[in-house]
Amino acid sequence: MSTTNLTTSGDSQSDSLYAPLRDDRDEVRVLTLEGIHDDGLVHSRLETVSLLDYSPNYSAFLTSSTGKTELPRRILRSWTGLCFPQTGHNPAGSKNRWKQRPHAASCRFAWGDFAALSYVWGTSNKERYIVVNGITRRVTRNLEEALRRLARNDEFRGEYKIWIDAVCINQEDEQERAIQVRKMRQIYSSAWKVISWLGENDAGGWMPKAFAFSNMLASLQDDSQDLRMLCNVKSGILTDAGFHAMHEMTRHLYWHRLWIIQEVVMGASYTVLRCGDHHLDWDTLCRAIAVLYHGDNWSLKDEMLGRAYRRGISTHKVWTTSSLHLIHLDLRHLSHYEDEGTSTERLGLRRLLEVANSAKCLEARDKVFALAGMMEPEIANEITKAYSLDIPQLFAAVTLAFIKHYNNLEPLRQGNPWGPQKAPTWAADWSWKGRLRWSRPETPYVGPLWDVSDPGPRPEEIYNADGGQPACYMIPDNSLLLRCDGFIFDEIVGLGAREYGIFEWVKGTETQCSSWKSCYGDDQETAQALARLLLGGSTVGEHEQAKGCYEAVLSLPSTFKAGYPQFCAKKWSWLENREGYYYKWSEWRKRHNHMMLGKRRLESFFTDNIPEMTEESAYTAAFVGIDRTVKERRFMLTRSGRFGWAPDNAFDRDGDKNQVRVGDLIVIVFGCSTPLVIRRFGEQYQVLGEAYVEGIMNGETLGLLKNGSFKQQSFIFC
Repeated sequence: MSTTNLTTSGDSQSDSLYAPLRDDRDEVRVLTLEGIHDDGLVHSRLETVSLLDYSPNYSAFLTSSTGKTELPRRILRSWTGLCFPQTGHNPAGSKNRWKQRPHAASCRFAWGDFAALSYVWGTSNKERYIVVNGITRRVTRNLEEALRRLARNDEFRGEYKIWIDAVCINQEDEQERAIQVRKMRQIYSSAWKVISWLGENDAGGWMPKAFAFSNMLASLQDDSQDLRMLCNVKSGILTDAGFHAMHEMTRHLYWHRLWIIQEVVMGASYTVLRCGDHHLDWDTLCRAIAVLYHGDNWSLKDEMLGRAYRRGISTHKVWTTSSLHLIHLDLRHLSHYEDEGTSTERLGLRRLLEVANSAKCLEARDKVFALAGMMEPEIANEITKAYSLDIPQLFAAVTLAFIKHYNNLEPLRQGNPWGPQKAPTWAADWSWKGRLRWSRPETPYVGPLWDVSDPGPRPEEIYNADGGQPACYMIPDNSLLLRCDGFIFDEIVGLGAREYGIFEWVKGTETQCSSWKSCYGDDQETAQALARLLLGGSTVGEHEQAKGCYEAVLSLPSTFKAGYPQFCAKKWSWLENREGYYYKWSEWRKRHNHMMLGKRRLESFFTDNIPEMTEESAYTAAFVGIDRTVKERRFMLTRSGRFGWAPDNAFDRDGDKNQVRVGDLIVIVFGCSTPLVIRRFGEQYQVLGEAYVEGIMNGETLGLLKNGSFKQQSFIFC
C-alpha cells in the first residue's frame, strides 16, 4: 500500500472504474486477469465485491464449531483442511499452500475468492500500460511485470481474483484511501494467499539460487544446523555463492518497503515469495534465516560472504543484516501469532518505532499507518481515525493512544525534540533516525547463550524507577501539551563523549566535573556500580549461564588485540570470532578512559587481564550486554554523585546543538518506569528521552519523596 497517487491515462473515465464503495457492506474491488491480448498489453476486469457475501458452504462452515471469533488465518487453515485434507492441517504441508488454488466448492464468497499482491511500487519514470475494463492505464514497471507473469500462467481467471492496491483503490479519492488503510489488515489477513513479488529473475540469477539455498538451510535438523561442522562432514554442501545469493535476496528493495511488513505478517504461512516462476514459502524462509542465528553461524556467514567478495562474486565484504533482523525478530513472531493465535503480544511502541526505522515509505504518516496492523486492535482503530491530521498532531495522537490504552506514561521514553517533523517532544517522532536495534534492555541476546526467539520481558517490567506510582496526566484544552505529575530528582553535571553514527564517539565532546564525588561508597563499591551501569542493571544475572557477568565487565579486555590471545588460550571460540564486532566496546573505552570519576580515571577501574578459573558464558554475556547498552546512550555524571546514561542523538550532524547538555534535569514521572531527562523551556519543559541512573531504578527515590527531600510537582511538556 502507498498513498502516492497513481497516474492514469483516461482520467475522465476513472469514474466508470471507481464507483463509491459501501463501507457498511465491506466492499472492495478485485481484479480478474483476462490474459495478454494481441496489442501486447495485459487485459483485466475490475469489479466491486463484498467481503460479507459468503458462499453457502462457507457460511455454514463459519456458523459451525470454528466460529468467527478466531483469527482469519486459523479460520482459513481449518477451511482449507476440509477442502484440501492432504495439506490443510499438516504443518509440513504448509510449504505447498502456494500451489493450492480455490475451486468452485472451496471458494469462500459467492463471487469466488482472492489473493493479494505485495510488491514494491517502483519509480514513475519506468511506467508501462495495462488495460482495465477497456481503459488503458499507466502502472509502474514492477506491477506490470507481475501482472504479465500472472496473466501468462492464467492464475487469476474465473472465480479466482487478485487484489492490488494501485488498481483496486481509487488513489485520487483521499477519503476512500483513508478507509482502505483501515481495511489493510483485513484484506491481507483474509486473502487466500499473499504473493510477495520480488520481480522477474535478476541478471545473475541469484534469486532462484537463494530460494534453493533457503530450502537447503530450512531442511537442516538439530546438530546439522552447525554449519561449520556440516562443511567438514559434507564438503561442498555450503558454498560462498549460496551465502551471496541469500544476501542478495535479503538486500532486495522489497524488504526496505515499510508497507510489506503488514502485508507479509497478515499473510503468515499463506505468504509465498515469488521471483518469476520461482517460489519460496514464508515458513521455509523463516526457518532458513533462523539457522544463521544458530551458534557460530552468524560469524560463518560473514566469512563466506568475504570469500565470495574475494572471488569477485559479491560486491559486498560484509552482510547488510537489517532485513535478517526484521524477518527473524519481528515478522516471524508476528506471522506465527496470525497463524496460531498464541500468547505472543503485538509489538510495543518501541519495537514499532524500530521497525518503522528499518524500512522506507514515501510519506511520514505512512510510518504509522503501514504498521497499524501490528498494533493492538483498540490502538489501531483509534489511530486510523487520525489519518487526516497533520504530522505533528498525528504523532501526538499515536503516543496518546498508547498512553490511554496501557494507562501508563511509558511512551514518554521515546520522546525527544530532535525529530524532523517537529512533533511535541513528549510524542515519538516516527521519522527520527536515532533508534537502533539491539539497544534495549529487553532485547534478547545475540550469541550462543539463549534462543533469540525468547521475547524477553516487557520494557516496563525491567525497571521501576517510579515505584509503581500510577500515571497522572491530562491534555490541557486539546492542545499539543501534556501535563503529568512527578518530581525533579537530579541534574546532569558531567557528560561523556557523544556517539557519531554507530562506529565511533566524537573526541572532545566530553564535559568533566572536577567536583563529582561518588555516592556509591569506596572505590570497590563504585567499581561494582560501574559494572552494573555498563550492563544497564539488566536481568541477565538471572540466567544460570551468565552468572559472574558483572564481575567480568571489569576484566573484559578493552581491545580485541588485548583479548584475542587470552580467548585462544582459554579456547573461547565464540569470543575468538568477535573481531568484527568488538569496536563498540573498544571505541567506547578509548573515548572514556580519561573521564574522571572523582579523583580516578575511568580506565583505572578496569583491567585487560582475564582471571583464571572464569567462565566463557560470563564474558560472552558481558560482551553482548555492553555492546547493547552503549548504543544510543551517553555516559553522564549527576550532581548527587551518581552516574548513568542520558539519551544520545548519534545521527545528528549539527555539532552539539541537538544533544543533551550539562544542566539538563533528571525527573521521575509517575507511570513511567525509567527516569526522564528534561529541559526547561520557558514555563514548560521539553522531553529529551529516557535515562538510566545507577541505584535509583527500583523505586529507591520514593522514600526520599515521602520524607520531604523532594517535592512533587506537575510538569507541562511541550
